[in-house]
Amino acid sequence: MDQKKKYTIYFALVLLILSSLQAYYIYNSYRLEEKDLHKQAREIADSVMKIMDEFEDENDEKILRYFKEMNHEKSKQFDELNILRNKIKLNFNKNKPIIDSLLTEFTKENGFKIALRNQVYSVYDAVNKKELIDNSPLNLYESSLEIKNPNNINLSSWSSNQSINEVDKKKGLNSSEEHFYIIKSRVDYDFLNTDILILKKIIPLIFISLLIVVVILYLYWKSLKNIDEQQEKINQLHLNIDSIAHELNTPITTLKFAAKQLQKDENTLIINRQINRLENTIEAILVNPQSKSELLNEEDLVRLFNEIQKRNSSTQINSDVIFKENKRILCADFQLILTNLIENSIKYGASKIDLKFSFDKNIKLTFVDDGIGIPEEDLPFVFDKYYRVNRSINQQVNGLGVGLYLVKNVVTNYHGQIFVKNNLQNGVEFKILFSNEN
Repeated sequence: MDQKKKYTIYFALVLLILSSLQAYYIYNSYRLEEKDLHKQAREIADSVMKIMDEFEDENDEKILRYFKEMNHEKSKQFDELNILRNKIKLNFNKNKPIIDSLLTEFTKENGFKIALRNQVYSVYDAVNKKELIDNSPLNLYESSLEIKNPNNINLSSWSSNQSINEVDKKKGLNSSEEHFYIIKSRVDYDFLNTDILILKKIIPLIFISLLIVVVILYLYWKSLKNIDEQQEKINQLHLNIDSIAHELNTPITTLKFAAKQLQKDENTLIINRQINRLENTIEAILVNPQSKSELLNEEDLVRLFNEIQKRNSSTQINSDVIFKENKRILCADFQLILTNLIENSIKYGASKIDLKFSFDKNIKLTFVDDGIGIPEEDLPFVFDKYYRVNRSINQQVNGLGVGLYLVKNVVTNYHGQIFVKNNLQNGVEFKILFSNEN
């Protein structure tokens, strides 16, 4: 997975978490506002109900008397209940403008739309054990605004099985008679414009939350755009370097031909070795097949150590080698690994390099130095082609950022593994593992 795709996934996850937190915060704000507004609406409904109860005390007595006078005979009960319903309806029409006026007065400052209703929802004939108004409650009063989602604020229940008083006796009722009806009523209210009022309060919060998300998305888009532009420049740079490496093939061939004409001495050997090294580097940059080379043997190993030590006499290079056999690695490939890792260490401040090589059933190559090390955040990228650590000391060191890339290429060609880590105190450690089987 490339870096851009990986960062996009990370960004999407972070944005999702941020959006979830914002949504949760907005939801909680909504719920708190809803709770506060319903509390105010309930207080208004309670106040109106109390005022209406004061108006209705006398009417309630009349209604109770109606039930006292109702008969338990089924043949008469239906007609008497209709008469009672008409009386309540008459009272209901008289109460509607009063309750509307009260609600308007109480809500004129906050813009609430509140519906209120008081109704008898059960008239139970306790003698005949029968409910008389199953699906047709008796509304004592109700606002013009209709209740859609009732919220109860008062439940009451009373019975009509009271003894007949003196007034009743004058009307000819026997004192031994009792009228037993259980009447249940309820007062409900409905806050009709809750959502609109809450949205008015939390719209600024929603707007700010959306603005934050939009700004983050815009900044991320700009970052991706800048990364693409930088990547395009890097690709162009890589193309230029590859072109330069390709153009160097001709002068290298000329140098090789000229070197063969020189008289053989120590300087000629040095020239040939450097030409071969340069040729191997160019081939690795161009990702060409490696030149033909013999398998590395113990004599080659000793020779390469001596050459490295001679070129870097100011650096202490310690070697611990176990060489039983080598069935895999070519001399040219080993030389590329050895040269690049040692010179890389020296370039970045190493005064001491410890080499530990084992050629047995497996090939293990360990390079440990005491240089300045590699920043932890750069460790995953040091094997990328042309990658250089972005710090001031690196700007003062010559290089194209291809040394470790070439080493990784060789290791990959052998299906091996390479590991890098910083030492506890200072410096860095490279460990390379190969199978020693054909």
